[in-house]
This record gives sequence, structure tokens and C-alpha cells, in this order.
Amino acid sequence: MSFLRSFFTACECPILEESEHSLKVQLTEEADRSLMNRPFYWHYKDRLGQAGDPMSVTFFTKDPGRPLKHQEEYVTFGSPRFHQLLSYAQKKASFVKLYETTNGSGTIQLDPWLFVHFHLSYEANSKKEKLVPLALHLINGAFSDQFLEQAGSLSLSHSISPYHYVLSPLITPASGLNRLKQKLWRDLMEEEHGWAQTALKKQKAELKLLQSFFDQEEEDNTHYEREKAAIMRRFEPVIRVSVLNGGLFYLAQTK
Repeated sequence: MSFLRSFFTACECPILEESEHSLKVQLTEEADRSLMNRPFYWHYKDRLGQAGDPMSVTFFTKDPGRPLKHQEEYVTFGSPRFHQLLSYAQKKASFVKLYETTNGSGTIQLDPWLFVHFHLSYEANSKKEKLVPLALHLINGAFSDQFLEQAGSLSLSHSISPYHYVLSPLITPASGLNRLKQKLWRDLMEEEHGWAQTALKKQKAELKLLQSFFDQEEEDNTHYEREKAAIMRRFEPVIRVSVLNGGLFYLAQTK
């Protein structure tokens, strides 16, 4: 849900309603044209020189337990819509720089944070995906995995407001990204990886079956090696990590 909220906020799509497992948003014209697959509608409006009517859509991250109505969608990790949003986010908002705007009196100090959305793909004979948001304070080196929730309620702008000033980071963004990656891998090493053990057991069983088949058939070695390589590749567990998007955030106080 945090991804959907941050995605549509970054796309300047107003959030109309929100609950624990659903988000109703009013799409902008650009978002509607890019995401909702209505080329004939927009072509018709363009030909007439008329303003279009962007859709409002409700996205569910948990099955609502009833048939979906018009302009309602169920979004899960790995679904076509999820990958479409990922692709759009990478194209339109791969990196942002935002400043908090406050109503305080006097000068306001803004601290620098580096935020990164990591995309993790757990792959073997099946595939599981998840997003991991991580942030690093670029002065004291503190990590936060709740940054999106904390920053989501703040007033943010692309330009710094009057009487606000930023502190220069002691940790460069490049060094900060390396620290975030190291933190991510440490957390991955602490996870339970039963899925990988299961995949390796299946791999071993498939190789044993393959060996017995070729012992009986006495096929040529080239065919055997090709089939063996295919089994090794299909069941070999791997975790792929990529950066979806991120940014520099200057916030008025340590979050």
C-alpha cells in the first residue's frame, strides 16, 4: 500500500479515499493516458478539441471478497498492473528532490535524507517479488524502514521555501547508496530462505531422475548435458535486487 500511495502522490494524483487495503485515486490526464489503456477515448477527445475526463480508480491490495465493480482493481506483486506501475515509475520518477515546507517562525533547518525503493525478486522454479523502502540520514547515518509512512503526511515541495535552509550532508549520496545496499543484504542474510532449500531439493530430484533416464536410454552426452543445464538453471535459487526509484529529501527534523 505504501508503494501505491507514494506512486500516485508523486504522479500528483489526488487520493480520494484510503483504508488499510484500498486506495481510491483521481488520475491526472497524463496518468490516465499512460495507464488506463483508453487510446480511442483520448483520440476522440483530441479530435474534437475537448477536455477529457480522467478516471478515478480504486486499487485493492487485498482481495475484497466480492466481485470488483467498474473502476476497481486488485493489485498484487507480480501482476501485470503492478509491473506497469513499476515501469511507469522508473520512466517518470526515477529520482526526486523534495523539501519539507513548514509553518514555523524563524529559520528552519532541513536535514538531508537519501531514500531508495529497492525491488527484490526471489527466483527459482517460481518467483516472488517485493518492494523494500529504505532511507538513510546523510548526517548521522541512521537508517529508517518507515520513511514513507513518516514522510507521507508532510508538506513537500520541489523548491526550498523562504526561511528554510539545508544542512550539507556528511555522507555523500553515492556512499549512502552503498550503505543502503549493504543494509539490505544484511537483512536478506537474516531472512529464512526455505523457498531456496525447497528449490534445491527439487533440483536434486530432477537431476537424479534425468540421470536414471539417460542411464536407461543411453542417449548421447550432448543431449544429457543440455537437459542438465536446463534443470540447474530452472531450479537454481537467486535473489535479484534493483533500484526502482529514490530521492533526496530535506526534512525539518529527524524522523
